[in-house]
Amino acid sequence: MTHAQNTPVPVGPTTTSQDALAATLAALLPLGGGLLIMLGYLWIGVFGAILGAAGAVGWAFWWRNKHKAFFPADLRGGSVGGIGALVAVIAVLLFISI
Repeated sequence: MTHAQNTPVPVGPTTTSQDALAATLAALLPLGGGLLIMLGYLWIGVFGAILGAAGAVGWAFWWRNKHKAFFPADLRGGSVGGIGALVAVIAVLLFISI
């Protein structure tokens, strides 16, 4: 490897909206994963919790592969809004199941 390949990419200053989107995403991803595990447990039992955990891990891998990072520098509101809508649907299904 050359020295140029080892140097980190300079990151510019972030805006307040980017920081707010990253904070929202940081709250929604674990919340959605936990709700998914609870939903699986309520519907199927222990096997459902295992499926929910597998779904949450798959969701995290999908997000990372799509954006090339968990918290990309160019995070868009539509992506975070989509995650928020998905978490809301999971929460509604969970509370209907109780």
